Amino acid sequence: MSAAACEPLVPARLEFTAQGVPFSSMYQDAYYPSGGPLAQAEQVFLRGNDLPERWRGRRQFTVCETGFGLGANFLATWDAWRSDPNRSEYLHFVSVEAHPFSQSDLAAVYSCFPPLLQPLAAQLLEVWPILVPGVHRLELQGGQVTLTLVFGSAQGMMRELQCRADAFYLDGFAPRCNPDIWSRAVLGQLVRLAAPGATLASGCCVGQVRRDLSSVGFEVRKTPGVGGRPALQAVLRPHLGHRDAVPAPGRVAVVGAGLAGAACAWELARRGQSVLVCDPVLRLGRDGSHQGHRLAAISPVFALDDAPLARLSRNGVLRAWQGWKDLPEPARPRRTGTLLFGQAGNSDAAIQEALMRLQLAPEWVQWWDRQQASQAAGVSLARGGLYFPQGMVVDPRALVAQLLNHPLIECVPERVQVWSAPEPGYWDIHREQGTILERTARVVVAAAGRSMQALHSDVLAARVLPRLVAMQDLAGQVSYLPADRPLVGAGPTLSGMGYVLPADQYGQVIGSTYLRDGQEPAVTQEGHADTLSKLGQMLSHQADLSGLTPCSGWAGWRAALNDHLPVMGGVPGHPGLFMAAAYGSRGLTWSLLAGGLLAARWMEEPVPLERRLEQAVRPR
Repeated sequence: MSAAACEPLVPARLEFTAQGVPFSSMYQDAYYPSGGPLAQAEQVFLRGNDLPERWRGRRQFTVCETGFGLGANFLATWDAWRSDPNRSEYLHFVSVEAHPFSQSDLAAVYSCFPPLLQPLAAQLLEVWPILVPGVHRLELQGGQVTLTLVFGSAQGMMRELQCRADAFYLDGFAPRCNPDIWSRAVLGQLVRLAAPGATLASGCCVGQVRRDLSSVGFEVRKTPGVGGRPALQAVLRPHLGHRDAVPAPGRVAVVGAGLAGAACAWELARRGQSVLVCDPVLRLGRDGSHQGHRLAAISPVFALDDAPLARLSRNGVLRAWQGWKDLPEPARPRRTGTLLFGQAGNSDAAIQEALMRLQLAPEWVQWWDRQQASQAAGVSLARGGLYFPQGMVVDPRALVAQLLNHPLIECVPERVQVWSAPEPGYWDIHREQGTILERTARVVVAAAGRSMQALHSDVLAARVLPRLVAMQDLAGQVSYLPADRPLVGAGPTLSGMGYVLPADQYGQVIGSTYLRDGQEPAVTQEGHADTLSKLGQMLSHQADLSGLTPCSGWAGWRAALNDHLPVMGGVPGHPGLFMAAAYGSRGLTWSLLAGGLLAARWMEEPVPLERRLEQAVRPR
């Protein structure tokens, strides 16, 4: 892991000039000219990129910005887009910011913005993310407007961006104040991100920036800016820029109706894509894969060096809340927080030291001593731990049923296998008896431990996907304590060697077991004893476990890899084939993240993952 991966995020501090203009003492520069944010946004960035004309008649249009700042350019662009009756169907806005403002600071500034922007600013504030490094995907205006915020230094994060930008806004502080964002290394990334015909605009017109833009592939010219100052416009040279290869249209086939398949199908369907979902478990209903599974946790991972697993987990947990928080009950997740005790054999001292070094926002993670943790849990605990306020619980049965209950999703209760079709670029979905159910250009295989068996031998050799070949099936069970004898109350999830979910009117879920060597999943007394023994390692000797007798439980399979990372992505050399598997015990964390990655790749949206994280989970 590079040093950039562990670079702490330093939020901006709200300051003003004597004229009342927001100012950065860190960079000794104002966030916008004294004439106000709208004049610069409209004159320099919108007109400089020939907007709104260029997005008209398009399905989608993508803007990429260096330096989000106060978000004035985004708000002005959103306002221009929504005011245009001939606008594109979707607007995607991607922006990098090394020092984002807190929600409260933004609210103070937005109260002074022009009245026409304030309703949009209020909507942005409602979804403003926690200030932690990485990619944050925000959805506005019913998902027709997406804002992909990338928190971290431009030098590091521009390399991690993945999009096909139609227009660029270069809006960092002046080069004399913030040279890194204007470096040739950063400007060179723009060509990698550009779609053919991409344009660029900036209020900065210094000679070195013009020369560097020209050298990396833009045709540059000076134009009038705000207040008589020159501005800059540029267009990508004709031989540069590219579009991703998008598979042919038609219905998408999804193999698997568990969390992985349901989330992928839902993400596609809510974008207007028809989907066919195949799984014999659907004979039990849309919730067949999780019938009897009452409650499950969505809990983050912590790593001393903020390694890929921890960064992916952060991305997945935050994405799950953003995507599912407005679902109807009982499918909607509930934020209860998670108390995490120890991890990967690290001492409490090492964890606390790493927490100080990483400087992650307290809204994401805090250290609680034993007294704080015990008070929150309502039971005497053996030690302190990490508290994650964003930890959630959800009814997985209700969630899967809700995700699959979409008018564009057809559920077929059959076991199928994916074959190469005689027609190049297509796949045949075969029933068990050999007949063809569907011919399609796009297939998602999300069948957990059966994912390799779902691919016919003519599709690919096993050596092409060694990670999936190494996937293990692990049976396990959770146990249910009766409602009249919960171990703890309705506080946070307790997670260590085992876990305890918050009590509700149905009782309390505790877990879980891991069975290897091909053992079948089943609820057993031995399993109940195992889950109870794990709880004893989290609780102090003062905690009373006598009389705790699970009344029932739920058993199922997990498919996992030794590195605990999921597999999600397109299969190399097989366009239109996407794998979503190896979720282990974190299906709720990975499922919507994979669905968003799938939709981005197949619909040419900005990718909601850092490039190195996507590379870490690709099938290979």
